[in-house]
Amino acid sequence: MPGRGPANPDTITQDGHSSEWSSEKRAVLLVVGGADEGGGTLDGERTIPFANAIEIGRRPQAQPDMSSCCLRDPRVSARHARVSRTRSGGFEVTDLGSKNGTSVEGHLISGPTKIGDGTLLFVGGHALVVRDLAGSAIFAIREDLDQPFGPAATLSANMAKEIRRLRRLARAGTEILLSGETGVGKEVYAQAVHRASSRPGCFVALNCAAIPTDLVESELFGFVRGAHSQAAASKPGLIEEAEHGTLFLDEIGDKPGPAQAKLLRFLQEHTYVPLGSREARRMDVRVIGATASLAPNAHTHGLRRDLLARFGAEPVVLPPLRERREDVGALTRHFLGQHGGQAAGAVRPLEAGAFLALCLHDWPQNVRELENVIREAMLYSQGQPAIRLEDLPRAVRERVKVDESKQVARRRSPRARPAKAEIEALLERHQGNVAEVARELDRQWAVVRRWILESGLDLEKYRK
Repeated sequence: MPGRGPANPDTITQDGHSSEWSSEKRAVLLVVGGADEGGGTLDGERTIPFANAIEIGRRPQAQPDMSSCCLRDPRVSARHARVSRTRSGGFEVTDLGSKNGTSVEGHLISGPTKIGDGTLLFVGGHALVVRDLAGSAIFAIREDLDQPFGPAATLSANMAKEIRRLRRLARAGTEILLSGETGVGKEVYAQAVHRASSRPGCFVALNCAAIPTDLVESELFGFVRGAHSQAAASKPGLIEEAEHGTLFLDEIGDKPGPAQAKLLRFLQEHTYVPLGSREARRMDVRVIGATASLAPNAHTHGLRRDLLARFGAEPVVLPPLRERREDVGALTRHFLGQHGGQAAGAVRPLEAGAFLALCLHDWPQNVRELENVIREAMLYSQGQPAIRLEDLPRAVRERVKVDESKQVARRRSPRARPAKAEIEALLERHQGNVAEVARELDRQWAVVRRWILESGLDLEKYRK
């Protein structure tokens, strides 16, 4: 459970227009979540900007030039790890002599380790991601954290920006085209748009790819009695069912040309003619289309160009889960709560190794795959206090070796104090800079300072 560190000048506020929409990149530590909370977080700050460095722990040291991230996790040491800016503009993570170690992308580190944007850190039972984000992106993330648009708030900058578009489009009432890989949640966010629009009618969905070509028109527009050999009675179409509501057309590019032409006419005039009828009907229906195509600028998603133009200036692209790994924690907690059948607010915890495996997996089938994995893991772990690594599919747990998953929650062997001669050599090499000596030894500054004093060494002798 993260806690807010001391205030610092790099905190993004919502008071000033310039800070909200700044394009200047800044370092941000994103708290993905903890294993004990089922992958989620109970409260506290989840987006922590920092300038030069940030210290992570249960009781991180407060310093004027360093931000802090407080994690209320018994597996996290008081001062666990530090992430610093490097001179080249990247990042470096250092374990501060923690009991259970710090892992980078699933591998325990033994000294200062260089990391890049989007790197996954694991401390105790908590997952963290380091990002370089513009002020506008941080603001968009915090907007969704305050009022989630979908079932789980996002920590992804790209996802937060698309959600921000959806919030505004929902109120406008215009048609929308959602694009993204299969399983990213296009229908889920279409439903969110419908709820945010306050339209009084129903949300009606049709998977165009699952309906035979010769039946798509009758499903959409309905038919009158005698329209064909099976039309013993008139039947309303989905457009009529969605009156004053929203019609969601998944895989809209798979609709046959004649049906697309009729849909275009409906979008232009909000009128249509049922099969077998000559009388036009007017309906107040909002249409949201969806396609799995990933190249919105390369082709027309299988849509007629004139129909595509009716869905706004450009599609809303929902990024795949592998590109927003910082959302795995919140989504895991959501699915545990959805399928757990437990009291409100209570979810099944995960063992640290299991949570690490979920965060490391690439999720080729996206959010739908994560939901299926969680649902089955809950069945396999019945009678156990937590979901274990062995309760997950082989493909998910393969990046976490058994010995590494145990090391995540195991006390590290104590390291021997270096000899006086070694300390002298390091002071000579670093010209008396205690911080650099501590960095090379991978120990806390205060510990190294104490060793120097106890060894009777004069720091001024080495400073040049």
